[in-house]
Amino acid sequence: MQQKWHRPREKSRMRDLVKQPLHSLKHTDKSGKKIVSLVSPKLIEDGLDQSQVGMIMSCQSGAFAISKFIAGVLSDRTNPRHVFIVGLLVGGIATVLFSTVPVSSILILCGLWFLNGVAQGCGWPSCAKIIRQRASPTQFGTLWSILSSSINVAGSLAPFISSYIVLHYGWRASVFTSGIISVLFALLGAFALQLSIGNEETCESSNTKKCKASATNNSSEGSFLDLLFDPFLIMLSASFLVVLGARTALATWGQLYLIEERGRSHYEGSAFASSIESGGLLGRITVGYVTDRLIQRYTSKGSSPLNIRLSVAVAFMLGSVPLLHALRVTVTEDSSNVWITFLGFMIGALLYGPISIIGIVSVESAPAHLSGSSNAIASLAGNIGAIISGFPCCYLAEKYSWSTVFFLIEVAIGVVSIVMFFLKNLRPKLLKHKKAD
Repeated sequence: MQQKWHRPREKSRMRDLVKQPLHSLKHTDKSGKKIVSLVSPKLIEDGLDQSQVGMIMSCQSGAFAISKFIAGVLSDRTNPRHVFIVGLLVGGIATVLFSTVPVSSILILCGLWFLNGVAQGCGWPSCAKIIRQRASPTQFGTLWSILSSSINVAGSLAPFISSYIVLHYGWRASVFTSGIISVLFALLGAFALQLSIGNEETCESSNTKKCKASATNNSSEGSFLDLLFDPFLIMLSASFLVVLGARTALATWGQLYLIEERGRSHYEGSAFASSIESGGLLGRITVGYVTDRLIQRYTSKGSSPLNIRLSVAVAFMLGSVPLLHALRVTVTEDSSNVWITFLGFMIGALLYGPISIIGIVSVESAPAHLSGSSNAIASLAGNIGAIISGFPCCYLAEKYSWSTVFFLIEVAIGVVSIVMFFLKNLRPKLLKHKKAD
């Protein structure tokens, strides 16, 4: 039986969730994840080459992908609050230790950043599980976007804060500060989360006959293997790989591209990285709110909610292609910093929007008992794209140039946008079966 949502209670839940400390904790989590990419120019000045820095980041991305996949699959069997807090604490400790290791000890640096990636991977599946348990279907996209916007808040502020600390105290102080903040927020967050949602009961934690009956019915609606061979999820995962890989490459290496190939200052490179995240903040919240409103308006007329969301994603991705081209062609040593910042802002908005939509659709395209696994599969593909944006992109940049790398990203986004446009009417296999039943 489908659960009924009452509007007053739905709005109350929305307010309570937004007021929860999840946004602040995820903000801290993201700051710790990006810190090495923010100090990468100084690491190179201290003796590391681009490939070594890329290898360190790829270690984190690889560990993050594996950890996030496992955490997503197990999200129905674990306490998401505990997993999130422990991950934040371990990630902070690994970051503090990273700041003490000599740059000559490349294997130790890779190992510590691999551990950081394992800890970071526990974060989002836990947050997604919490909002999935408490959000109405008609508000899920908006709430998902608000929570995920914490990533962009961190990405917008972190480049400036990190740049200031690096310039005045060195890169080690910047990394150490990030780690200490993560540890402190983990300790405070454990108490805050317990106060805000500790006493709420969900069907997952309940032992009532109604919940057991629901779980029994769910188990007949498909399995994990059905998800793996679902053409819709395969299309979604392939798109996520390209889009998340493109966003990670631009956010990570965009400042290096501007400094090395366009003769811009370190501060201007940081401003570009920050503008991507600022634009991403707008893009995430916009797509969540707009698609929820469109779904409320057009689903009564027979339109599919998934089709509506994916149509918006395609429009955003196609819009990013000419801006990516402009970043390669129009930016020179004499270009206005306002123009560069504008490009970063718009690229961030147009790439982060589809990332948010794909995450939402991956959860909505599977039955409730497989929603965590569905999101885990799509996220794994996205994180493979993030891995590719590390060492492989650095290798191509050393052999050719960052302009070449960004050209390949531009082409990949264009191709995937066209493919998604023609396949957006594809239906998830398990949802079709459920409707037929």
